[in-house]
Amino acid sequence: MPQTTTIVAVAQVAAIISTGFVSGLIFTLSHIAVPALYHAPTTVMLKQWATLYAIGKATAPTTLLAAAAFSGYLAYAVPSLRWNYTAAAILPCMVVPWTAIMMSSTNDELARRLMAVEDLKGSKTTSETSMPEGQKTADLLAKWQSLNYVRALFPLAGSAVGAWATLS
Repeated sequence: MPQTTTIVAVAQVAAIISTGFVSGLIFTLSHIAVPALYHAPTTVMLKQWATLYAIGKATAPTTLLAAAAFSGYLAYAVPSLRWNYTAAAILPCMVVPWTAIMMSSTNDELARRLMAVEDLKGSKTTSETSMPEGQKTADLLAKWQSLNYVRALFPLAGSAVGAWATLS
């Protein structure tokens, strides 16, 4: 194993930890937080989902950007592993197109339902029956949960590729 400089070693550790952190955050939303929402009434379920979504949206992008920057630096600084670190930089960023292409319609529908519930706040009928025809909110949330599990795999793969490159 070649001698590494301190800055390369710090970037390696930071890239692996940051991508692992985001993967864990995303996975935890689906595995721990969402199942708890299924026990709540629809109005509460939607409000809590919106809070979880906002926390993820505020946390994940900047952490993924930092991870991509660390791995991008490593692709430059360690030419013998350029392609490995390039993959480690790109994989976590795939969260963005996955979310835009595969999850946006579900996210939009959940957000629309939340707005509908908030519009009906003064009304006594803020149950599932007051929602428009289509999927039940719990079914929609289950779809979001499944898509979110897949989304967690992108930073996990980036972390794994980065760790493999680091140990090479």
